[in-house]
Amino acid sequence: MTADRPDDVDLRARQPKAVRSALAVLEEVARCGPGVTGLEVSRNLGLPKATTYRLLNLLVEDEYLVRLPDLSGFALGRKVELLVRLSGTGEGRPAAPRDRI
Repeated sequence: MTADRPDDVDLRARQPKAVRSALAVLEEVARCGPGVTGLEVSRNLGLPKATTYRLLNLLVEDEYLVRLPDLSGFALGRKVELLVRLSGTGEGRPAAPRDRI
């Protein structure tokens, strides 16, 4: 593994589908807002409940989502906020292109 990636990152042939599914779950939580339940996410995306909860748990573990304190649903986590800050796009502004080396 390189220094850029954690040791537990494993990119195999089937991983792109899993990544797309995880991103779809993340987007659905953002669309629905704080308090959306796993069952709602599952129904809205047409994903099996087991798959949805597995993805939700992974996204919580990696801090992209949080469980609400009363366990009633999910909300965006600190890493999503970090991505927004790092992108410099707050307030809907597109990020300025960066020169590539």
